[in-house]
Amino acid sequence: MEHSNETQKASSPSNSMITGQCRCGCVTYEFPKAAGLDINDKDMGELYRILIIPPEKQKFPERGGNSNKWRANHCHCAACTQTAGALVVSWAYIPLAHLKVNRKEKTGIYRASNHASREFCQICGSCLFFQEDGDKDGVDVTLATITTPNLFNHFEPANHTWLEDVADVVLDEHGKGGGFATLCNDGLPRFKQSGQQSIISTNK
Repeated sequence: MEHSNETQKASSPSNSMITGQCRCGCVTYEFPKAAGLDINDKDMGELYRILIIPPEKQKFPERGGNSNKWRANHCHCAACTQTAGALVVSWAYIPLAHLKVNRKEKTGIYRASNHASREFCQICGSCLFFQEDGDKDGVDVTLATITTPNLFNHFEPANHTWLEDVADVVLDEHGKGGGFATLCNDGLPRFKQSGQQSIISTNK
């Protein structure tokens, strides 16, 4: 990850910015709220029209004041869940042009696969960023490290990915509910892998 050990000074947080940090605060970051970005602006480019979900395509547009939200996804791949120690890890892909990071200490880089790097705080261990090799456009940010209140006023979960990695986890417990089923019972599309492959199911 090219920006892993370089410090980009984050400006003072404002009402137009989303902020986040690792648990100990050695790494902080910020980027604009999607509500303040116009996806119809010709200078924004196609990338933003993919990453930003307008109110008419949101499940609960009233949450967040009928404004644009950043697209997010819930990942269940083994690399994400094992490195974070969680059953699911939620991410949002943010353009590097808008992401400002302040690193007070040198961060660590871990490669859980041969095609991407994960950046974490070496003091507290918080998993912060994920970047595919060769990607010069953006980086994935863990939603759990965002400190801006009312998280889902600013992010719209779009799908569940890599369900094939948790195929051995009971999904419905013979109709009893609970367990892992509660994590996926939100009506979002569910994909075996990254979201480019065939859908397992779409709950209605």
